[in-house]
Amino acid sequence: MTNGVLEKILRDELTRDLEQLGTVAADGDDASVLSIARHDMPRLVAALMALVDQHKPDADGRCRECRRGWWKRLPGPCRMLLAVRLAWTLNGPKPQEPKARVCSAWRPGRASR
Repeated sequence: MTNGVLEKILRDELTRDLEQLGTVAADGDDASVLSIARHDMPRLVAALMALVDQHKPDADGRCRECRRGWWKRLPGPCRMLLAVRLAWTLNGPKPQEPKARVCSAWRPGRASR
């Protein structure tokens, strides 16, 4: 098996697992959401922390993994950090609108006094 084939298999499996987690988190019942929160969230956090550890800056403040030039590391922020942070803040689930609280004394068609 070549590296390209193995990479595709790993990428496809990870994508499938993450899509499944997202679906359960967004649309699952409370028991399913609690189950993934306890079982899969710690693993997801550990995976992200492994990426963060791998992309720590060097003494010059440059990411050791990203921004490599042919002979030196190029200046600029870590691409992984930017991508993850943007996805976390911009593409995350939208906050739900709070449900309107209706006074029990209110009835449709009844004018307020």
